[in-house]
Amino acid sequence: MEYLDTVLTSFPVDTGSTKRLHLRETSETTRIYLVDAEKSPILETIHGKLHLIDTPVGRKIACHPHLVSSELSGLCFEAANEFKKTLNELDLISDNSGILHILRGSGGYMVDKALPDLPLINIRTEYMEDGYRAHSDSRKINVTYSDYKSTEIDTLVVPDTYATGRSVEAALRHMFQQELSLDKVILYGFIAAAGIERVYKLLSEYGIDLVVFAICDITQLYSNNYDMPLYGLDEHLYKETGKIKPLGSVVAHETLRDMLLHYIPGMDQPGDWSERHTNLYNGYGEETGDIKGHLEKSIELIKSLDELNRKQPWYNDQIRKITEKEITSLQNRIYSLH
Repeated sequence: MEYLDTVLTSFPVDTGSTKRLHLRETSETTRIYLVDAEKSPILETIHGKLHLIDTPVGRKIACHPHLVSSELSGLCFEAANEFKKTLNELDLISDNSGILHILRGSGGYMVDKALPDLPLINIRTEYMEDGYRAHSDSRKINVTYSDYKSTEIDTLVVPDTYATGRSVEAALRHMFQQELSLDKVILYGFIAAAGIERVYKLLSEYGIDLVVFAICDITQLYSNNYDMPLYGLDEHLYKETGKIKPLGSVVAHETLRDMLLHYIPGMDQPGDWSERHTNLYNGYGEETGDIKGHLEKSIELIKSLDELNRKQPWYNDQIRKITEKEITSLQNRIYSLH
C-alpha cells in the first residue's frame, strides 16, 4: 500500500519494536503484541512490560469520535472482554487482584463489568487549572473523593486514559499514603509514552512491577499534553507557533495498515473520553458526559486538522474522503440528540 509507506517515511511511527503473541483464549480477530522498549526510538526511557491490544472494536473507537453513549459502551465492553481473556491466559490476575477507577473516565472502559468479581476502588482526581486540550504538566491536581480503605491486594488493574499520567500518579500516591502494598500494577486504555514513564517512575520507588496494555498503540503527545494521535501533525503547536512537528506512535504493522483506512492524521484517539459516555460514576452518583460538546469539539478539531493536512505533500484523496465522512457522521450524531 503506497499510503502506508508514505506514513512510515513521513512520521515517527515505530512498527519494528512489536512482536505478536499468539494466544489461545482471545478471539481470532484480537492481536496481542509485546513491545521491546529498548528497540524503540519513541520509548527510549520507558520501562515495564509493555503490550499492545489490537481489536476491531478498539480500532473503531480510536478512529471514530462520533461513537458515543450506549454504542460506545458496547464496543468498550467487547474490548474489555478481550482484555480479560488476555489477562487470564497470561496469568496476570488472581483472587487478590482489584480494580482502581479514576473517576469519571475509568468506568467508560468497562473493565469492571468484564471482571465483576474483582473489588472496585473509586478515587476522583481533579485539576485545579486548565481545561479541554490545555493540560500544562505543572498544574495542580487534588484527590477530591476516595472510597479506598487499606486492603490486601497484590495486583491492581487501572483502566484509564493516560496522557501525562498525573491523575493515576495522584491516586496511587493517595493509596500509598494509606499503606497500600502491591506486587504489580496493570494499566489498560489509550496510553501515551509520557504517561507510562511517569507511572513507572512512581512504582519503581516502591519496587512494584508495571504491566501495560495499550489499546492499538502507544502514542506521542501533542505539545498541549492532551491529544494522543496514531500519527499526524501537532495541530496545537502549529496554531501556537506556526511550527510543523510530525508525531507518531509504537504500533504493529498490521494495526497501522488496518487503521489507515479510517484514521484522520493528527486526530486524538480517545477524544474527550469522559464526555463520550453516559452514566459514569462521579463519587456520589451517576452523570452523563457532555456528548454534544464532545461531538462539536471533534468537528472543530477535524476541520482545523484538515486545513493543516491539505497543505502537506502526503495529503491525498483517501484522507479527504475519511475526513468528510467522519464530519458527516459527527453532524448526524448531533442531529440525533435533538
